[in-house]
Amino acid sequence: MSAGRQVVVSGGTGCLGRAVVARFLAAGDRVLVPWIVKAEADALRAAESEAAESGRLHLLEADVAEEAGAARVAAAAADAGGAHVVVNGVGGFAGGSPVHETPLEAWDAMYRINLRSAVALSRALLPDMLSRRAGVVVNVASQAADARPPGLAAYAASKAGVALLTETLQAEVGPEGVRVVAVAPGTIDTPANRAAMPDADPAAWTSPDAIARVILWLASDEAAAVGGAVVPV
Repeated sequence: MSAGRQVVVSGGTGCLGRAVVARFLAAGDRVLVPWIVKAEADALRAAESEAAESGRLHLLEADVAEEAGAARVAAAAADAGGAHVVVNGVGGFAGGSPVHETPLEAWDAMYRINLRSAVALSRALLPDMLSRRAGVVVNVASQAADARPPGLAAYAASKAGVALLTETLQAEVGPEGVRVVAVAPGTIDTPANRAAMPDADPAAWTSPDAIARVILWLASDEAAAVGGAVVPV
């Protein structure tokens, strides 16, 4: 495991994101986290106060689904020597209705949160990675993309887009020294999911930390032979 890398974690203030940030910090890396909800940023700063005070954790207000926000993140990463790892972890969920009853606004929201954010941040950070012929991009897809569950088409389609993005980017930039991979969680064991599905058995769900450990490994030199894969977790 390489220590001292700079890692950009979008969605780093969310439940999964906090676990990802904690794992990279524990590995000795520096982590840059863009945020849009101040309360969530403050909570992460408090939870990782030692890293924040030492400068290994940097929080930056930026909406990475917008070109200007993604550019701010890229500029901050460049000022600190460039990003070695990018985790596109911004995500959201909406569903529960058949396609003909799902508002177009829900489709737009799922596209923007789950796919456009990954595209915008990758576009902003890849040029520097390509110039150095080094780096890893880890996207967060979902098993729903393959399962195609009824009532969740907007969410599943956006996550299928993340899987396709992963495979296509690897074909484009893999030969130039940049690896692109993805994890595809099933149901994540979060307080929100437990509240939303009180009758479900969370024993089969995956913890945020378990997913974070897979992301950490995929970003490591040990996974150097893995490119373009969408790994179920």
